[in-house]
Amino acid sequence: MLLKKYVKNRRKLKILFLLMVIVLIVLTVVILNISPNVSSTERVLDGRFIARIYGNGVAGGAGRLEQPPLKSPRQNGVIMPEKYDEHKVKARIAQERVQQLRQEQRQQQQRNNVEPGEEHTALDTVTTAVHIFYCAPVAWYKTKKSQNLQQRIVPQLQLRGAAKELLNDVSDTVYQTSLQATTTTTVKPVRILNTAFYPALGLYRPTTNLLQKHFDNIRNCGIGVLILSCCSVKADDVELTQQLLSLAPSYNLSITFEISVAGNQSAEYLQQQLEALRRYSTADGFYRVYSLSRKQLVPLVYVSNAYKLSETPAGCALCQTHPKSLRHIFDAYYIGHIRLKNHVDIMKRLCFEGFYNKLPSNGATFASTWKNWSYLKSFALTYKMLFVPTVGPGFAERNKFPRHGDIQRHRSNGRYYGVAWRTAILNHVGFINIASYNNWPDGSQIEEVIPKAGFLDYNPGSKTKYIDLTTHWVGNFLKTRHEATAVAVPGQTNCYEFLNNTIC
Repeated sequence: MLLKKYVKNRRKLKILFLLMVIVLIVLTVVILNISPNVSSTERVLDGRFIARIYGNGVAGGAGRLEQPPLKSPRQNGVIMPEKYDEHKVKARIAQERVQQLRQEQRQQQQRNNVEPGEEHTALDTVTTAVHIFYCAPVAWYKTKKSQNLQQRIVPQLQLRGAAKELLNDVSDTVYQTSLQATTTTTVKPVRILNTAFYPALGLYRPTTNLLQKHFDNIRNCGIGVLILSCCSVKADDVELTQQLLSLAPSYNLSITFEISVAGNQSAEYLQQQLEALRRYSTADGFYRVYSLSRKQLVPLVYVSNAYKLSETPAGCALCQTHPKSLRHIFDAYYIGHIRLKNHVDIMKRLCFEGFYNKLPSNGATFASTWKNWSYLKSFALTYKMLFVPTVGPGFAERNKFPRHGDIQRHRSNGRYYGVAWRTAILNHVGFINIASYNNWPDGSQIEEVIPKAGFLDYNPGSKTKYIDLTTHWVGNFLKTRHEATAVAVPGQTNCYEFLNNTIC
């Protein structure tokens, strides 16, 4: 009856509705301000999980923590978020880094306690089907002209030019003297360390002990041939090359050479390099292969930028029918460097026996792209030529070939190196080049490095990481070749399956 009484009056109904809303709001505020059970709130997270993650508390009975690691501050019963403390974060990062360095130091001490012969894995056999580029000596520094002096000279010349117009009749002699002194000032070049990694042996120079250590590492990888750049006529370089050729046979290694060709150089320059090679042709350490077509042993020589020979008068100088053939100077099995797809036709026209890509940057050129190696292999088989792919752990040269875009390739913890090797092995090639053992300026080396501020390193992994990877992939390459030889059809000669330095 009371409700009907109030319903009849609309004004009283509104008042009643407002009172009910106010009561509900008051009840809601009272309920929210009631302090919850602390123990029930803090046990939202599993205590054992917290103890396992943070390691600060020990789980007690019934899953309870004796020392809860997480305690959020409270104000008036409300949980307050923890504030970000930059100093604590930096201290924690520094502590983790110190622990990591201590662990690396203990691992290094354990490796140092191992005998030298067991420092890294080694193959029992050495194959001459794997070649590696070797630098002796290494060009550690590059020169760069100083820009500061040039920036000072140009404003001075402009100011003195204006002063000459104003004071031509007064100080002409003094101005000419000062101008001559300024313009004749030589700009001193600046030496810059030209490597993205820092070697474990320091910025070394080739000595007998160093060469012995390098040759021992290369032999343990199963590599049998070194590729040297040729050919300097300086007395020191000639003496070093002769030392390398005399030292290589004692480590069951051979040495071949790579000569260079440029578009603006004539056939005389190529003849000079071949004449320099002739002085080493009788050395026991010079790498030779048995040619089935010639019925004799012939040296194998790489020719860098060989595709440029088509632009010079020496274009057909390698053909045996040419009256002034360069083969009369030095008869060898020539492998030419290619970049583009049409360069293989140039190699065939110039009478090269094979070709290689040289640059270990996947996608930088047609020849260095891994997916194109099957085409290059089939082309070589069609015309009885030899395709030699070049693999590398990466490429970190900053200022080389800028017109080709970014050709740097990250090592990706060894995965880049592995894909290159796997692609070459699956194409059943006869020879494989590795770029390189110690080409530090290009950042393609497999030699040991040490972590140093401002330089890249091989972490995570030991300093011999890429030497061990090379050993692994050379072993896989040898296994694949042996399997291919075992299933070869008798009576059918395949130049890519010989294991005894024999080629077509």
